[in-house]
Amino acid sequence: MLVSCGLLATSASAERLDAKVESFIETHCITCHDEDAANGDFRVDNLSPKVGFEDTPQWVEVMERIQSGEMPPEDASPQPTADQRAEIIEWIAARIKEGESARMAKRDRVSYRRLTREEYVYTIRDLIGVEYDASDPGGLFEDPQWHGFERIGSVLTLSPSHIEKYIIAAEVILDEAYPEQPIAYVEAGKRAAEVKQNAPHFQRLHADGLLDKVRFPLTTSGQIYRYSNPWRGPERRFPGPGVYEISYTVCGLKPVNGIAPRMAVIEPELDRVLFQQDIIASEDAPVTVTFRAHFPNPPGRPPTIHVMNQNKVPNHPRTNAGSRIPFITTGHRRAPWQMKITNQDGSPRYPILIIDSLSIRGPIVTDQEQRRREEYMATEESLTAAGDSLARLAGRAFRRPLKADELQIYLRIVKGELDAGESFRNAVKTGMVAILCSKSFLFIAEGDEESDRRELNDWELATRLSYLLWSTMPDDELFSLAENGQLRDRSVLQQQFDRMLADPRSERFMRSFSSQWLNLRKVGMFPPDKNLYPNYDDHLEQSMIGESRAFFAEVLQQGLTLREFIDSDWTMVNPRLARFYGIPEVTEDHFQRVALRPEHHRGGLLTHASVLSLTSDGTRHRPVHRGAWVSEVFLGKDPPPPPANVDPIEPTPTDAPKATLRMKLEAHKHHPNCASCHRKIDPLGLAFDHYNAIGQWRTHEKVEGTGDDPPVDASGQLPDGRSFADAKEFQQLLMADLDAFNRTFIEKLAIYGMRRTMTIDDHEGLDAIAAISRENNYSVRAILEAFVLSDLFQKR
Repeated sequence: MLVSCGLLATSASAERLDAKVESFIETHCITCHDEDAANGDFRVDNLSPKVGFEDTPQWVEVMERIQSGEMPPEDASPQPTADQRAEIIEWIAARIKEGESARMAKRDRVSYRRLTREEYVYTIRDLIGVEYDASDPGGLFEDPQWHGFERIGSVLTLSPSHIEKYIIAAEVILDEAYPEQPIAYVEAGKRAAEVKQNAPHFQRLHADGLLDKVRFPLTTSGQIYRYSNPWRGPERRFPGPGVYEISYTVCGLKPVNGIAPRMAVIEPELDRVLFQQDIIASEDAPVTVTFRAHFPNPPGRPPTIHVMNQNKVPNHPRTNAGSRIPFITTGHRRAPWQMKITNQDGSPRYPILIIDSLSIRGPIVTDQEQRRREEYMATEESLTAAGDSLARLAGRAFRRPLKADELQIYLRIVKGELDAGESFRNAVKTGMVAILCSKSFLFIAEGDEESDRRELNDWELATRLSYLLWSTMPDDELFSLAENGQLRDRSVLQQQFDRMLADPRSERFMRSFSSQWLNLRKVGMFPPDKNLYPNYDDHLEQSMIGESRAFFAEVLQQGLTLREFIDSDWTMVNPRLARFYGIPEVTEDHFQRVALRPEHHRGGLLTHASVLSLTSDGTRHRPVHRGAWVSEVFLGKDPPPPPANVDPIEPTPTDAPKATLRMKLEAHKHHPNCASCHRKIDPLGLAFDHYNAIGQWRTHEKVEGTGDDPPVDASGQLPDGRSFADAKEFQQLLMADLDAFNRTFIEKLAIYGMRRTMTIDDHEGLDAIAAISRENNYSVRAILEAFVLSDLFQKR
């Protein structure tokens, strides 16, 4: 019947359904949904067998009806088993995903893929030397994601509101690069606390020689140092927008067995943290911390800069900073009404941050940045000179040679501005705005309008390589190689890979790829309940993310293998995360490699607090979500979507016996529409049940109800029959399937690097890289190198 009805058409362009799917539909669907019956006006006999490519909405409905148990109806006979349902659902879901991937990866003669917000910022910095803050209020929109990836060309659309944002951004960037009046470099500094001549304590301090020793203490989390602005009066006018270098000389007193004071420098008007660091330094040996920050403020309007001590000490009505008694050292006696900040022996009772002095220098413009700006702005007021300067800007901005007459578009804009009475300088800037808003700048273009070219040319290869490893435009060396047609030479490409990976800018790849692959942008999406997890804060959240990023960088830079991602005897922590994990003796405020012991219950990405918390909901862990994450990120298998209208797992009533989440999930295993999928997903997540919603180790699950908290059971059995007792044994099972992870990791890397999904046409190229990986003991650096040197990387 199916053949005659067309579902199994035999034309050359059609494909046959899987035999099991064909049998399922023949047995359970055709009777009620063919040409004669068509119950609900829905037919399956005439659906295209090219599932995922044709009749997709109808196939989605078929999948959802089977998944929900609505079809076949309860009174139909025979009824499919749960395993049969699951097998059909998975098959249809996989075909639909293949179709989605093929549509997203579709390439016309020319493919256009928009720069991400992050790439836009780095490109502007390298193109014209301006540190544009795209995330500031009024900046660029956040980029949409597809399975965590932000670089997928088919997802990065462009709307009129985007264009408006880009025009405003270009104007702001060019105003900073070419101000109406030259902005001079200025250095300004001052003591953190200054006692004026008419102040009550001036004479005493002057007599004791302590006027230049007054400091500003921060002892509670509620205090703010608001006086970082050294630009006061007409003789100290804020120069204007740009990058400034800021230094604070500070002391940090850490209580015995306590935490260090954490210095946070904030720009409240921009809602931006400029700098954060734990400070440990005695009062007689202060340290100077220096960092750079960009301020968009116009001349004469200085930024607002606040300093806080994020130490969680509650605010106090009689803090030392709030008093009118100048602070010199903790050794000086406090007034009776002042907050007591030291013990009898002089040791600090709280984490105390003391600010001595500060200095600010800027705006800072490097010689290369200044040279670029001068190259793009004509000094001679003529259209010829304007054309030469705009050609230099457009050639680098478009990352390729200009096409014939392409420059005339921008020269006509300049001429139109001049004809309207605009100054030459502003007319040229308008032409520059048009270049920075051109699709040739905002989009990475690959291919030719005149031919069906599938391989990248040298300019396109230079761009792909640079945005892979540096998230920015090619540098002069890459441009030179592309111009000379040398980059496609394998030895030259190898040399450039080594050079670029050794460059500090490659840290951008390590941060960006690890964040997108692991979905780290979702950490903190569901803020943990403060009543349940009072120790969770923004510092811990950022430390969690930082561990996974630093871990990936360490594996790549040290030539380690994929095995480390599954399980390791080390990790990367800072003091905040070390306290959270119970790892002692980590005091320096940066991520550092530490050895793990069995009692730490850590090892590999799967036990990182970042991963464990992003698969939770802020109140409880979510084994199903953890399992789905492992399935997708480590095994490359996307579970089919859950059926609609499934009852959520309800909290245990306070008068009922306590039950773990695992116990409640057992009900889903016996639900005919859930059982098969849950058997495949749940064990992957239940293996990590010893970790709560924020990734802390536990032996008992804290739940509502009566009786004792039930012990955690992290055992499970995989669909192939292999069993495990806990996360460590589960990790060893994953290690035995290293080739599956190898293939998944390579595919994720290819999606990131090629800015599109992978299709069946890419499988041969992916397999070739996987073989090189195996030959090199699964080295992550070898995988990245093999990808860059592969035929796949050099194709569109």
